[in-house]
Order: sequence, then C-alpha cells, then structure tokens
Amino acid sequence: MYRSLSLYPTSADPERVAEVVEDTAEAFKQSPGFRSFTTSVDALLGPGAREGQVARVVTVDFDALDDALLALKAESFQETRAASEALGATHFLFECRDV
Repeated sequence: MYRSLSLYPTSADPERVAEVVEDTAEAFKQSPGFRSFTTSVDALLGPGAREGQVARVVTVDFDALDDALLALKAESFQETRAASEALGATHFLFECRDV
C-alpha cells in the first residue's frame, strides 16, 4: 500500500485549504487503486503540534505505487495540485504496511 501525506501550514487560508482538500478527495476517489482519504479535524494535538506550524493533515491510501502516481499525475488533478503547492503544503509519498 502507498500513502500520500500532506501537511498544510497554519499560514495558509483555512477556507482555501478546505476547498483544496475537498477537490483532492473528489479527484482521488475516482482513481484506480484508491483505498481511503482522511483529514484532520480541528486543532492538532501532541508534541509535534506545539510549534503550531501545521494546521491540517491529509492522508490518502492507494493499493500500489502505480495507482498513486497515476492519481497524482492525472491531468484533471494538476490545477488542484498547483493550488495545494501554492498554499505551502508539504507532500510525502511512501510505501506502508501494517505491523
């Protein structure tokens, strides 16, 4: 399984972040190999949240690397991708497994 992890900074407009998150969910849910899409709700908690640099966390799971790359490179997603990057989001893609 491959997971996309996106961290949206507190400096980004929360309403615009919400729009981009919804647009991303809509695009990815139509992609082959899509498994799940989750987003944080309200304030982040824990030691990593103390500095207050991240306001929103989004995770998306895909069956395989090819599925994730297909979704991320889809022409229909590029405008949303650019909007996410313009907001200063940090994105990761990695393989994961249950332990």
